[in-house]
Amino acid sequence: MVGSYDCVIIGAGAAGCVLAARLSENPDCRVLLLEAGGTDQHLWVRIPLGIGKLINDPSVLWTAMVGPESGLGGRSLPWTSGRIIGGGSSVNGMLAVRGDPARYDKWSNHGAPQMRYENTLPYFKKLETCSFSSSPLRGTSGPIGISRADPGVLGQAFIAACAGVGLPPISDYNSDFSIGTAPFQSSIAHGVRSSAATGYLRPARRRRNLTVVTGAVAQRVLLSGSRAIGVEYTVGGTSTQAGAAREVILCAGAIRSPQLLELSGVGTARTLSRVNIPVLHELPGVGENLQDHYMVRIGYRCTEPITIYDFLHSRRRQFAEALQYVLRRKGLLASGSLMALAFAKSSYRDVGADMRLQIGLSSGTQRASKGVESGLDPFSAFHLGGYFLYPESRGSLHIKSLDARDSPEIRANYLVQSTDRAIAIEILELLRKIADQPALKRVIVDEIRPGPSCQSKEALLQYAVGTGDTCWHPIGTCKMGNDDRSVVDQSFRVRGMQSLRVADASIFPFHTSSNTNIPTIMIAEMAASAIESRSH
Repeated sequence: MVGSYDCVIIGAGAAGCVLAARLSENPDCRVLLLEAGGTDQHLWVRIPLGIGKLINDPSVLWTAMVGPESGLGGRSLPWTSGRIIGGGSSVNGMLAVRGDPARYDKWSNHGAPQMRYENTLPYFKKLETCSFSSSPLRGTSGPIGISRADPGVLGQAFIAACAGVGLPPISDYNSDFSIGTAPFQSSIAHGVRSSAATGYLRPARRRRNLTVVTGAVAQRVLLSGSRAIGVEYTVGGTSTQAGAAREVILCAGAIRSPQLLELSGVGTARTLSRVNIPVLHELPGVGENLQDHYMVRIGYRCTEPITIYDFLHSRRRQFAEALQYVLRRKGLLASGSLMALAFAKSSYRDVGADMRLQIGLSSGTQRASKGVESGLDPFSAFHLGGYFLYPESRGSLHIKSLDARDSPEIRANYLVQSTDRAIAIEILELLRKIADQPALKRVIVDEIRPGPSCQSKEALLQYAVGTGDTCWHPIGTCKMGNDDRSVVDQSFRVRGMQSLRVADASIFPFHTSSNTNIPTIMIAEMAASAIESRSH
């Protein structure tokens, strides 16, 4: 093998950056971090509004096709994920949401007692520097800066309108998760994206015991019996192997961590036999239990020129915003395009918030996929959107070739379960009630889509089926637990294996709330502690 290390980490996304930084704090631990993408030294990574550019840039993204989806009338959807140092934390919408404490407590009752919220809280505090709260439940000196968005005219109108339908303002949904509405909290510090790459990995790269290789596509984990002993990867078409004396840690995300396990012979004979891979360890849960959030949106024509469309079509506005950003790190460029959110409870569950709603400064027929303006309505417009936090539908993903660069075959099974369909309808109905409140109604010219002719539940469902989209929150494909479909145990170890762990969004058995970036960083902090405690 070329190179021998104590720990080899596959994937320099949010989790991989955290683990590389924490494990290399021990000067006696030689760490290799492999990343298929390149550097995060990119203008649009730094500038928060640059998300509109990044989601169209194949040089920093993996792309996978999901479907055809039976619950969506046979539609297929593109899923993108970060292929860059920092992974999703370098290309995502920067929304910072810890999740519902009750969901972590539920997780603790499913074979992972350490996942009680009271046990995760110290790690949530450890990862952040919160700029707007002195609460003892918030962190003050962590690697990830958390700020609160200026909601602007539309965000303020949304918050007031939500209060009119029984969703009161809440001061801090990350220290007091409850039903209500608030400006977004974002992983933005001083007007600049705060990613795991900048907060964790960049300071750590000065250490001699940390090696980072970019453009490195992991092909498989090398196994000796039930023990992981290294990784095979390619750089520029050249195959290389690296040994791991202590640990191989998969941090490749909910799509590529299970893919790598299967490419390494860990999975089911049914799946592996299709591509002639011998089964080295039978593990039926690999690639199963896939979950994602499915967003439905309503578009509204706006009375005021304050939307993304107006910014893109006004040189004067662009100059003014650029000047404000350069001089003060303020304004539209210093934030994402989402201004405020609300957590609400559907009529289908007994307790707690199970729907997340939002207002954003863009509106269009589709998410941008071919250019910054692709799909945008050609006038001042914004959207209200929402999704069911805890979908009941479960999907799967499995390899279909021996090439790690190929997308697996993915079935998300959106809206397959009746509850998911019913709540999608309820979300659309609630969004319309919010839009009809005086505070928001005054900035609305009319509803663009689905439009006033779409009124019945059947029509709303067809609209949801035909126009909804991914929230880029896949989880669950290497879930942590103790049942026969669990892939990792409470110490992040692949069940039945030695020296092989998974620490990323794939281990969540279910969603803890909405966004996955901050929970994933917390998970990586916990995994680093577990690995370090074992080594001493």
